[in-house]
Amino acid sequence: MNSPIDPRAVAARLRALVGVQNNGLLEHTARRLQVSEVGLRISLDELEPHPSIEVLEAVVREYGVDPTWLLTGEYDIASHRLALDEDAGADGALSPFAMLLRPRPRVASSPPELRLEA
Repeated sequence: MNSPIDPRAVAARLRALVGVQNNGLLEHTARRLQVSEVGLRISLDELEPHPSIEVLEAVVREYGVDPTWLLTGEYDIASHRLALDEDAGADGALSPFAMLLRPRPRVASSPPELRLEA
């Protein structure tokens, strides 16, 4: 994750997801996400958003989005797979944001050279 986290950009991504899913009805969205309506409103605020971990985790869980994309706008297949993996934590409950902080093995940028011996 190389990009700094911009709360306004995070809130814009949250608003795009929530607006598409529930036609902007925050009360229904908060209930479905199992978060407080106030917490959701604060996370979505256009002028001075304060996205909460509770709301971010609920959105990742409910909508199946990549947590790295949600935070930075950059897609990361590894963090997306970890977030979707129900066996990632105890009972599948490990925070996708905690997973982002765990060291991950580096993936080689090019495949190893194969040599065929005669």
